[in-house]
Amino acid sequence: MLRALLLVQVVAERVRLPLRVRAVVYVGGTAVFLGLVGSVAVLDVERGAPDANIETIGDALWWSLVTMTTVGYGDRFPVTGEGRLVAAGLMIAGIALLGVVTAAIASWFVERFERTAAADRRTEAELAQVTAELVELRRTVAELSARLAPR
Repeated sequence: MLRALLLVQVVAERVRLPLRVRAVVYVGGTAVFLGLVGSVAVLDVERGAPDANIETIGDALWWSLVTMTTVGYGDRFPVTGEGRLVAAGLMIAGIALLGVVTAAIASWFVERFERTAAADRRTEAELAQVTAELVELRRTVAELSARLAPR
């Protein structure tokens, strides 16, 4: 898992992606990494414990996914103190990662709205300039018409 993490870091350094895309890659990679580490950790402390219901890697991966997404079905849960400590860490990490994703999406929307508003302001300024020029042209045509009109 650490080799995969280092590989992702090396690739991310060599490939220049927009900041938002890099953030999504880092958040996604971090989520997968934490999910895998949490699965292995909870399986290690829960396997063989009395009344444990996380006994296989499949159970641990499912529990980790459900915990990180804050769904919490309750079909799998840690019964040991160490397992509950791992669960608390995954819950906090899941909420933090969800917050990062939400912030990135909100940032994208705000950026798009700002671009649209800036374009609207430019259009309004250009329209005001054209209107002022039209008023000036009408005034000039009226003056010329008045000079050229027979008396």
